[in-house]
Amino acid sequence: LGLAGPGTGKTTTIVEAIRARIQDPLDPLPVESILALTFGRKAAGELRDRVAARLGGGLLPTVSTFHSFAYALLRSTDSPEEYLNPPRLMSGAEEDVRIRELLKGAVTDGSIDWPADLMGALPTLGLANEVRAVLARARELGLQGGDLRRIGAASGRPAWVAVGQLAGQEQDVMLLENVIDYTELVFRALLRASEPAVARVLHQRYRVIYVDEYQDTDPLQVALLRALAGPQTAVVAVGDPDQA
Repeated sequence: LGLAGPGTGKTTTIVEAIRARIQDPLDPLPVESILALTFGRKAAGELRDRVAARLGGGLLPTVSTFHSFAYALLRSTDSPEEYLNPPRLMSGAEEDVRIRELLKGAVTDGSIDWPADLMGALPTLGLANEVRAVLARARELGLQGGDLRRIGAASGRPAWVAVGQLAGQEQDVMLLENVIDYTELVFRALLRASEPAVARVLHQRYRVIYVDEYQDTDPLQVALLRALAGPQTAVVAVGDPDQA
């Protein structure tokens, strides 16, 4: 684990470490046994370009965002039926609209106990965005709808109780429409990576996993990282705790 501030060379350290492992004259690692994970497509692209430049071309290790890697893992291990009918990944804006309509419908039919002081915010996308954030954070922490309801009741937060009631409906609708969001994507990848047959393949494949901007990981992504790393896998992570 390397901790350092911005501009001190954390990403350069990863690039140089990857080059050293691949070009080690005594024990070089094949590129397919190295995985590098970071956050955001732009950052992943820049890291990939820097690794390519440092290696001087040729085959490259996998350099990806957590979400892209999770999607690729699911697709590569899908059953034939799943492969032919993959779930559609929703954008954040699209999910806000979907949650707003689901929330309005649930309040109208009385299936959730929505607080009166927040009733006026129901038509807004801002509220839908906040509800989505709570649902996503709960899933990252491994909390189900019932957990949210209990926490909300114990802490005097009726809105959390209502969102906990909504959580089960949201999961049912996502399953029915065959769509997933980014949090659900990582969660499903974690479940898949934890299957014994898949875990054996992953643990044999990856000898070193590098993680840039480690302070940006959430508990669900850390759990996926743990599932990817086998007994013989080295994990090298760099980050800045002051940016967490």
